[in-house]
Amino acid sequence: MTRESWALLLICLADALSTYWLITNGLATEFNPIMNWVLGFGWFAFFAVKGATVVLAIGFAEWYRKHNPQFVARWTRLAIGLYVSLWSLGVLVSSFLLG
Repeated sequence: MTRESWALLLICLADALSTYWLITNGLATEFNPIMNWVLGFGWFAFFAVKGATVVLAIGFAEWYRKHNPQFVARWTRLAIGLYVSLWSLGVLVSSFLLG
């Protein structure tokens, strides 16, 4: 796996674990409406969907990298930037709304 894929995997893991910690301590809510719906089925469902999503995305990126490495590197880096930006925005908005 490339550095970008590892970075994306670690960011997603940090997101999932921090979401668990923040929500269970009453410090935030799930910002993503789809994942908030999934969370209604419990933490196992939340972690399963989060894990499956990232594994499928990284698996596809690693497979397609053999065909077009520059394209995948560019889009993986963009995904990392967007993920961190949206994650940060979600934490800020949730924190602001919960006071």
